[in-house]
Amino acid sequence: MPQQTLISKIPPRWRAASVIFICFLVILSTYHYKHSNDGTSTRRQKSTQPEDKYSATSFKPKQDSGNEIHFQSQLPKIQTTFDVETEEERQIQESRRNAVKESFIHAWSGYKAYAMGADELKPLSNKTNNPFGGMGATMIDSLSTMLIMDLDQEFEQVLPLVNQLNVHVNESLSVFETTIRYIGGLLSAYELSNHSDRDILLKKAEELAIALLPAFNTPSGIPYYKFNPITLDYETYRTYLADAATIQLEFLTLSHHTNNPIYAEKAQAITDFLDTYKRSDYKHGTIPPGLFPNEINVKTGTFLFSPIGFGAMGDSAYEYFLKEHIFTDGQVPQYSRMYTKAIDSMKTKMLVQIPGTKMLHLPTFDTKRGKVEDNMDHLTCFVPGMLAMGSKLLNRPEDLNIAKGILDTCVYMYRSSNTNLSPDAWIIDNNEFMPYNKYTFGKTKEEASKLGPWWNKLTGPAIMDQIEVPNTRNRTLEAVAKLPLGWVVTNDARYLLRPETLESLFVLYRITGDPRYQEYGWEIYQGIERYCKTGSGYASVKNVHSHKKRPFMNQIDSMETFLLAETFKYLYLLFSPPNVISLDEFVLNTEAHPLKRRPFKAQFNIRH
Repeated sequence: MPQQTLISKIPPRWRAASVIFICFLVILSTYHYKHSNDGTSTRRQKSTQPEDKYSATSFKPKQDSGNEIHFQSQLPKIQTTFDVETEEERQIQESRRNAVKESFIHAWSGYKAYAMGADELKPLSNKTNNPFGGMGATMIDSLSTMLIMDLDQEFEQVLPLVNQLNVHVNESLSVFETTIRYIGGLLSAYELSNHSDRDILLKKAEELAIALLPAFNTPSGIPYYKFNPITLDYETYRTYLADAATIQLEFLTLSHHTNNPIYAEKAQAITDFLDTYKRSDYKHGTIPPGLFPNEINVKTGTFLFSPIGFGAMGDSAYEYFLKEHIFTDGQVPQYSRMYTKAIDSMKTKMLVQIPGTKMLHLPTFDTKRGKVEDNMDHLTCFVPGMLAMGSKLLNRPEDLNIAKGILDTCVYMYRSSNTNLSPDAWIIDNNEFMPYNKYTFGKTKEEASKLGPWWNKLTGPAIMDQIEVPNTRNRTLEAVAKLPLGWVVTNDARYLLRPETLESLFVLYRITGDPRYQEYGWEIYQGIERYCKTGSGYASVKNVHSHKKRPFMNQIDSMETFLLAETFKYLYLLFSPPNVISLDEFVLNTEAHPLKRRPFKAQFNIRH
């Protein structure tokens, strides 16, 4: 008689029941694994608001160690695919990169010797300047650049000083400047560093944010322009668009790393305020869709009589609409919608072309008269980089060519001066320019006047819709354009070590691979070396059109912190391999501090 197994002794119906139960457990486990998402829910909830609104109160950040984030973005790639460098090209890039690194070290050494712990060094007198609360703004602003340049020893020497930093100062602090320079700098260094003591950086960033939180206790939710964290005093109810709408990347990042949603909530409330603002409440004129006057009353929540611009006081608000879209991997449709609406209005209401050239001019917009003015400033030169990224991410090919046209104007302002440095502001005679039209772009007034309305229908795609494929080996620069005398007039001849043109050159190079952008950057760098360098750092220039044999006679005793945070960083990245701070992995805040793109694990209330 055959021996019975243990299983054969179990009644058949129990065996069948056991198999069914095991299958049920497997199915349940598989379902749970696929649909669980770190404890967050993706259910859509009904509401009465527009369906693409993000609910800040539902923000639930997911913590990570800060260094191991790798994810497959749902957004299109920003950077182009680069050809393999020749050995000669590699050596040129390395020598230029090392030169920029030595310039950074020179400026840092002077600051360390004469102004360590202060906000800024005065590079002519070797004295200190403290416009940002005296908490060591240059020191903090330099951290991410040090890490990118592999200056690990310098970074390690600063960490103990960061740990001793007293953020509770009895000073009137700019909420905007404190956020982009201090909090942004600390968070970026925290994410870029592998140092065992890097938690100090996150701790200080949060201490600063906590000190600033009472500044948001206004009827509109928009923070005061300047605020004393000790006395809780504020200077005025007036603030600026850029100051209000340029804290979002930093505060979202802080909520992510601290698992505290309060910072994200404060930032998102400002975006929602702008998104729902009723333009009919503006009593001084007309606001085009998507655009905003530069000044706001934080008490009444209304915009004050002021121009609209992509330069001073307005610039980085529009930059952050796009960068919030990138930063959150496109999870919040609100951000891209606000960005595209703003850019569409800018193109129809503000953008003008210089006849007979491929240069575009982006002046301010007078809301009372409903017309563009004739002035543009260097701060506006970040726009080409923004437009180029938006063109790739949002399938807007025309915007890439507009970016090139504006950047040509910014580069012209450098190349046409006696110092190869750009003035801080200029005027292009509005009797000479023409409203932007993609069909007449590049033509003279006479050529454009001969084109009737029927012509657009017969000519097919406009020139602005045709993306040029550059010759990636062509580094030859054309001669400086010759504009008629009086067309361009400088109304602020200073060069203040600003980075915006270099920022756009870096972005356009990473997007197109065109090495001419590197050559433009190298020309600017040589101008900085020749006319700005001092014995202890780099000074601003009084008059870029003044060619003096002794540059110190044309220098200003000022070295802004963004020289080390932005200007030298963008130059270094311009000559670095494309995987160094890739735009497909990082978003750079408006002070050029790289923050990691990541798939934020957040709940969204989809409102109807």
